[in-house]
Amino acid sequence: MKRGALLAVKVAVSLALLAYLFATSDLQALEERVRTADLLLLGAAVGCYVAMLGLATWRWQLLLEALGCVAPLRHLTASYLVATFFNNFLPSNIGGDIVRVRDGSRLTGSTTSSLAVVGIDRILGLGALWVLGALAFLFAGPDLRELAGARSVVLGLGLLFVLLGYVFLRPGTARRVMAVTRLRRIDWLRGRFEVAQGAVHSYRAQMSTMLVALGASLALQALVVWYFLAIAHALRIPLSVSAAFLMVPLCTLLQAVPISFNGWGLREGLFTLYFAQVGLPRESALAFSLTGAGLIILLSLSGAVVWMTRGGPVVADETG
Repeated sequence: MKRGALLAVKVAVSLALLAYLFATSDLQALEERVRTADLLLLGAAVGCYVAMLGLATWRWQLLLEALGCVAPLRHLTASYLVATFFNNFLPSNIGGDIVRVRDGSRLTGSTTSSLAVVGIDRILGLGALWVLGALAFLFAGPDLRELAGARSVVLGLGLLFVLLGYVFLRPGTARRVMAVTRLRRIDWLRGRFEVAQGAVHSYRAQMSTMLVALGASLALQALVVWYFLAIAHALRIPLSVSAAFLMVPLCTLLQAVPISFNGWGLREGLFTLYFAQVGLPRESALAFSLTGAGLIILLSLSGAVVWMTRGGPVVADETG
């Protein structure tokens, strides 16, 4: 009951935001911009998307193999496609993670270990996104630095990632937190904590692997920005590279705030605000955001096909 009410509120927020943005925009100019989009550049955006999926799947394989698991890339790719489909069509961004945790647990032999892998994978992705945004902020001109929320996001998340890095690099920190909060007294939680700690210890002992995974994350998030740049150029929107490398990470991080349905409405509102701050019209922001998000949803339907046709669970074999 409570979950249904929360979903209804998120849908209402998204619809209200989108209704306001459409009501205050030049819809004829919006339709013209989308209708005359450059198909070749949209194809380049699709190429970026495919590369993003391939790199993300390879990073997941790298993290699994660091725990000694045989992780066939073919099976992981199928799982990642399904996860991407669920991320876009379920009312939260964790639906796809549940798919990956389930499929990964058949490789690790433990749901908790698989959850730790997906958790590390997520943190690396968000950390890389923050790094790109922080670098873009540092090297941006004064106008771009004044984008709404830019300073707060860069500084706030910077402190969070410093804390996470400290916990990761200093053995025993998480265990002391468990002891101080007396969570270790809960048998069920203590057992799962020890399994997760085992995965973290394995990663801590393989720093070269973690650096490679971080490098893959940076390349992946850079591809996300180039995907949106291809969308902008396809729509003939004069969005600069420096602006895109700040706007896209900021919007991606802020739209994770769970107040709308999968970021719809909130994402469009943020891009509208950012575009206005750099002198670009509202309809350009809407065309940019809706085309970028809509193309991703269309491409993620391949995961639905895999979900309906793949035969059986993800299992390790020696041919992958």
